Amino acid sequence: MRKKIAHLKTQPHIMAILGLVLATLCWGGNLVAGRISVGDIPPVALSFWRWVLALLILFSFTAKQLIQQRKLIFKSRYQLLVLGFFSITCFNTLLYIAAQSTQAVNLGLIQIALPIITMILAIPLLNTFPKKRQLFGMGMAIPGLLTIFTKGEWSSMASLDFGKGDMIMLFATCCWGSYTVLLKRFELPLSGAQLLTIMVAIGVVILLPFYLWELSMKGGFAVSPKALFLISYSVLFASLVAYMSWNFGVSLLGANNAAMFNLLIPVFSAMFAIPILGETLYQYHLVGAGLIFTGLWITNRKYSSTDNPG
Repeated sequence: MRKKIAHLKTQPHIMAILGLVLATLCWGGNLVAGRISVGDIPPVALSFWRWVLALLILFSFTAKQLIQQRKLIFKSRYQLLVLGFFSITCFNTLLYIAAQSTQAVNLGLIQIALPIITMILAIPLLNTFPKKRQLFGMGMAIPGLLTIFTKGEWSSMASLDFGKGDMIMLFATCCWGSYTVLLKRFELPLSGAQLLTIMVAIGVVILLPFYLWELSMKGGFAVSPKALFLISYSVLFASLVAYMSWNFGVSLLGANNAAMFNLLIPVFSAMFAIPILGETLYQYHLVGAGLIFTGLWITNRKYSSTDNPG
């Protein structure tokens, strides 16, 4: 009987982990798509049309449910506004803007700060302090990521040049950390699709004036097969699949544990870049990925009865 109960408790935990891995897999591909889009699609335009199309798909499935939940939605309007602003408007748009003026290596390195930012924000907002296993897991995962980005030569970090694009990416990272923590704090009684629909609608409304400004300054973009493919990927995988998977994982594992999975994004990005961009797989990729997965395993081992998700 105890084994059966333990199995039932473990299943949601495993599903949450798989959801977070799936989300970071989609976002890893999105980093590659973002690099490919430079020169073809302006950053705000890519973000705007990505979410407009995602909203149309979501709304076709959730319209009736949202009407039924209108009282709850109105009651939670301020929380939804904050979540939509940080996740849809800020993070994705700032990431695309940062990719225009900084190296991919720098973008990946800045993501190292995300688990730290999330754990710091979780202290006042969730009254959650980092557990020893989380700190130890992070201590394993971060060196793994550094190993990948420095190609096994940590001394090369001294020659990295951080500029305007890096500061934009750092701000984007802070926005995502805030979203992850607040998502757990609010815990709104809406389904994943309902929550994402409202967040996207809010994000699109806020993005609209910025898109119109970019359109007047830079003009539009050619609707080529390449552009359609990049937008389609960002809509279906980087938006719909990734966000619902991420929100599900955060709801079960908590903000601190979920934030660690963001370290997988550069790993998956490199995995996609090897066949798509013609990059080469080296030994340091395997060593770094091994350290990251070990850190994630330590952080997300099955909780004991006294170990609440944080």
